Amino acid sequence: MIHKKKGSNRISDPGFGEKVGGRTQRLINKDGSFNVQSDTSRFAGHNIYQYLLEINIGTFILLAMGGFVMLSAAFAVVYYMVGPESLSGQRDARELHSFLDCFYFSTQTFTTVGYGAIAPQTPLASAIAALEAFIGLLFFAVATGLLYSRFSKPKSKLLFSNNAIIAPFNDGKALMFRLANMRRNTLMEMSARVILVMRNKEDTNRNFYNLELQLDKVVFLPLTWTLVHPIAEESPFYNITPQELIERDGEIMILISGFDDTFNQTVHARYSYVAKELVRNARFVRAFQIDEEGKVVIKLNDIHNYELLPQETLDSAK
Repeated sequence: MIHKKKGSNRISDPGFGEKVGGRTQRLINKDGSFNVQSDTSRFAGHNIYQYLLEINIGTFILLAMGGFVMLSAAFAVVYYMVGPESLSGQRDARELHSFLDCFYFSTQTFTTVGYGAIAPQTPLASAIAALEAFIGLLFFAVATGLLYSRFSKPKSKLLFSNNAIIAPFNDGKALMFRLANMRRNTLMEMSARVILVMRNKEDTNRNFYNLELQLDKVVFLPLTWTLVHPIAEESPFYNITPQELIERDGEIMILISGFDDTFNQTVHARYSYVAKELVRNARFVRAFQIDEEGKVVIKLNDIHNYELLPQETLDSAK
């Protein structure tokens, strides 16, 4: 719930802190993550699972493959130290070839494949192989669970325009930005909340302002959605200059929520625009067209396009 200060659009701190003791960078990164770095050196072990869920899929696969190779190599060293006579079926007595045979046997044991070409001969080697097979089962169980969690986790993929603009609107002006769904899934019951954060003129403390939207909810999101904040007298953008917005570290923070029909769950998306990403006296170019069959075709690359308005258009909007 947003708690407004009496007589203004100013709201209570949404969670970023009002008194921070200095100037900071943007609060929300372009990928939607919060620009806050936690000192978790004492609790690193508690965050491994979350870290593996959040990294990109390419890095996750590389880490999984690296863990498999490292553990297999570690057990290969143990087999090699136990001695060649502990494993039957080794093809070559030379050190390098002997170690490679130990490594191949280790990978087969770790994955529980067990081709049978090389087998343990001594009780010690058999015990080591049993331990490795057990660890291998645990490793792949955790890796499979992580992989499933990554794919089954509902996550929105919304594309926001690179810039927010201030354009003529009705008899005045309005702040606008737009977004679109990059996936083919169905999003419905979409809602938006937009907050402006600025530093005080006198100190580094932050103030937060709710930006009232002309339309903050849509039932479906098959096309682009342009969110509009009319700049009326009660708006924090009213009579503020571009330079003042930059000096006060102005940032427009956005939270989008909606129901994903594919996962049957509510998903969220975060984004922000800093003062330097705000373009004045412009308007967006339409990002979709109608083809010959009457179908609506969205060009996602065009969602960022805008055009600067001629002076006569601006004069007529005053």
